Amino acid sequence: MKRRSALIGAGAAVGLPWLAPSHASARSHANEVRVTEDDVHELKEAAADLDAIDQRFGGDRLWRTARSHLMWVQHLIDEGTYPEEIEQELHQIAGQLTTSLGWFCYDANRQDEARIYFSEALNTALLEGNLPLATRTLSNMARQSVDLNKPREAVRFAKLASQHAASWSAPPRVTALLAIRAAQGYARLGDELNASTAIKRAWRAFDRGPSDRDPQWVTFLNEAELVCLEGMCRSDLGQNRRAVRLLERSSTLQDIEHSRNRGMCLARLATAAVQDSDLDRSVSAARESLRLIDGGQSSTRNRRQLAVVRENLEPYAKRNGQARDTIELLNLHIA
Repeated sequence: MKRRSALIGAGAAVGLPWLAPSHASARSHANEVRVTEDDVHELKEAAADLDAIDQRFGGDRLWRTARSHLMWVQHLIDEGTYPEEIEQELHQIAGQLTTSLGWFCYDANRQDEARIYFSEALNTALLEGNLPLATRTLSNMARQSVDLNKPREAVRFAKLASQHAASWSAPPRVTALLAIRAAQGYARLGDELNASTAIKRAWRAFDRGPSDRDPQWVTFLNEAELVCLEGMCRSDLGQNRRAVRLLERSSTLQDIEHSRNRGMCLARLATAAVQDSDLDRSVSAARESLRLIDGGQSSTRNRRQLAVVRENLEPYAKRNGQARDTIELLNLHIA
């Protein structure tokens, strides 16, 4: 079974031509599906590919593919023939896919489904004693809670994630991620003291550098992303000028492999800039974020942030031509 044949029924996914159906369909209908280590390796690579595509393009066109892939892995668990050590690996893959699926649904603004998948992934992690999976899932849940305007819940999830992380002696980059997740919750609460303390904790951990123990799901947290997340915190605290400096710096640092995150950073920069009465910078950032959408980015989360930019530009439309033109462009993309 090759990676391109593992994602049964996912060939219709737009922009993902390598997910076309193949002979694996026939195998799935056989009386016996024998799962080998090679198969497990390909399934892991496929799951990692989905996460990488999300980082570049967003989750709107991925959640259906991830759901199909998860259903295939669950079919292998239920119907396949394999030794005990492979059974463990299949369950781990299913858990990782479930929390990834939750994240893709979150990015696509399918929030109820995201919460269901996150809850399922967390239950699986706790039942199987998979502490890294529990940590990752709670981190995802904390991020979603901020966007759902449930900041106290976000802080609670981040704290629980930190407790699980301590149990498996998580590396510094995981500590940094969980600290900035807590900071986002505190910032949305308007708690500047605790937000700033958590931000400092995140940078201290980040500055310890990467580790060969870093899980794949934390590798997105590069310098550009942490600067962006701090900028988002400063924006939520009403520190717009400081937020603009951070978000602008992040947008220049971020690489092409993390274009979705750069798009979000630019949209937040546009929001902070207009709130700081810097229309030129707001318009420039909004238009750059739109160019990423034209380049194939598919993140409803980013579009919703650009809708906030449009709303903030509206009061300037009558007296500022650039603001008016940008609003028209935004209407074309996010109507």
